[in-house]
Amino acid sequence: MKIPENNPTQHSGKDQKQIDKCLITFNVFEAYDRRFCQAMLEMPLLKPWIDSDRAVIIQKVRQCLRIEDRLIPKIMAEPARTIRKDGYSVNLLQATSWPGVKCAANLYCPDRPTGRFPLVLLCCGHGADGKLNPGYQAMAIRLARQGAMVLVPDNIGQGERIPMGHKEPVIPFACGLSIQGLIVMETMAWLRWAMADRRVDADRLGAIGNSGGGTLTLFLAALCPELAVLSSSGYPSSFAYIARKEKKHCHCNLLPGIVGQIEMWQILGLFAPKPLFIFQGSNDHLFPEDLFFKITRQLKTVYASFNADQQLRWASIEGPHSWFVEKRHQLANFLAETLQLDPPELLRDDLTDCLATSATCYPQWPENALNLDDLAVQLTGIKPNKDITLWDVFPPDVTLPADQFTGLRGDYRQIFAQYEAFLPART
Repeated sequence: MKIPENNPTQHSGKDQKQIDKCLITFNVFEAYDRRFCQAMLEMPLLKPWIDSDRAVIIQKVRQCLRIEDRLIPKIMAEPARTIRKDGYSVNLLQATSWPGVKCAANLYCPDRPTGRFPLVLLCCGHGADGKLNPGYQAMAIRLARQGAMVLVPDNIGQGERIPMGHKEPVIPFACGLSIQGLIVMETMAWLRWAMADRRVDADRLGAIGNSGGGTLTLFLAALCPELAVLSSSGYPSSFAYIARKEKKHCHCNLLPGIVGQIEMWQILGLFAPKPLFIFQGSNDHLFPEDLFFKITRQLKTVYASFNADQQLRWASIEGPHSWFVEKRHQLANFLAETLQLDPPELLRDDLTDCLATSATCYPQWPENALNLDDLAVQLTGIKPNKDITLWDVFPPDVTLPADQFTGLRGDYRQIFAQYEAFLPART
């Protein structure tokens, strides 16, 4: 359709209705852009090298994730079976965290004389099959052969725990919780469980993770002072960038009220002056390389303030978002140096010894296990309507006609509700 140059609003009635619809959507996005900019403009400049600011950053992390000490569970675990491999063994663990909540994890143990071993907590992302994803297995196998114990739990709603729900639940938010916060608290409980193992050297604890696992390790940097080394990959960038994506997020990505409160560099900066390794693929389609170098520059300032420049490492490694062999090698080398492990083998293919996806901790998922919605109700006593939507919990600051809900990459109500979730509450 060609619009007359001298009268751009002269259209047929049908065309004008379509233009009006586009303008409504355009104006809503423009208004949200301004709210995001205003939130960032008002964000306090908290400096992780100042003790009082560090305390505020930790407080804000706990507030945004809805972390409460009384809600952190206690893991009770026992091996369902043990699989022997060349140079290591894998204990397949059945466990509970909160009452009625079933967990599954694999514990890799080196075949070495008894003693105290460093422990690495491998935090899974959204890779298929959770802890049995080949990339995660290959990383765990490398580290076990280098002399570390490696604990790989399935997160809530992932791996064997898919029946719990993960990507879609809304009730946890309606109960005043967050899905990421529940994952973080359960992971903290797994770390405490591992530290009680007499074989574990509590002075040599590490946590690593990519993508969703990079999200998790980022928050562990603030909440787990017992960790000695940490790596977050495939995530370090900017909360504001992630929040403004015009697509449906996995609900574990929703961090209530975090935009305008704190940014990723401030949280990772809490780990200084201890060894930290951040990296990503140069061709990562989810997180721009420019943002990665920006957060690297910010963290260099933090580590320089502690006179600990050599403790920060970073890399943009040629390749995609996921862990691949070169990423795993560089990470294994970092952990060898910082946890006093054997040097890693330089391998072209490190996926040769993985367990089959049928090697689960449970023959079948227990029918009586609580799902994520049940857990939220159990923890809070709040019982929201089961049909509640995200836009009921975080009502968008706009009313769209029913025929304008569908956007280019999903339901606009969902996208605007996500914006509301990330942004500070309106006053």
